[in-house]
Amino acid sequence: MAFFRLWLRGITNPRAAFDELGQKPAPAWGFWAIVVRFVITSLTSILALHLLNRQPFVDSYLTFLPADRYYAAQIFFLPIFGLAGWLLGGAVVHLLLRLAGKPSSLDWILNVIGWALLTVMPAVWLLDWIAIALDVYGAGLTPLVHAAISLWEVALIGVGLSKMEGIRFWPACLLGLIVKGGVLIPLAAIFVR
Repeated sequence: MAFFRLWLRGITNPRAAFDELGQKPAPAWGFWAIVVRFVITSLTSILALHLLNRQPFVDSYLTFLPADRYYAAQIFFLPIFGLAGWLLGGAVVHLLLRLAGKPSSLDWILNVIGWALLTVMPAVWLLDWIAIALDVYGAGLTPLVHAAISLWEVALIGVGLSKMEGIRFWPACLLGLIVKGGVLIPLAAIFVR
């Protein structure tokens, strides 16, 4: 229950949520946040797209996966993608902080990134499920709303890093932007449909 209370607090009061997250084991809570995010997405949104025989809205860069089987495969590789992106994003932030001469804990950075990426998911899931039901997934306003939600994630990473790593909010948001715009979104452009 503490996990779900903290998740709700992340939506309603991010500063308090990251204060509380600082008392939780790192990187375990970030790991479970990423697992929950990507397993639920796989078992709801991606499974629904597969069962409804929907085709990816953009051609795959993975040429060995035909479009008609892409969502079936994505159900299984999406959680692995999420974990890899989480680790890579955390490593990039840790490296940048160390290069800037700042003390840094990769474990806490992973907790912050994992938690920030999970916090926004109720909004993402609701949007995706409505878009899937209306057969407009990946079209119309959906990408714009996803972009706005990505900015929310960047801000949450900024709040978390400023709390956990003791850096100012705006530089922490820049690191969040690097995680989203420099790591996760480019990887998603290759692997996720």
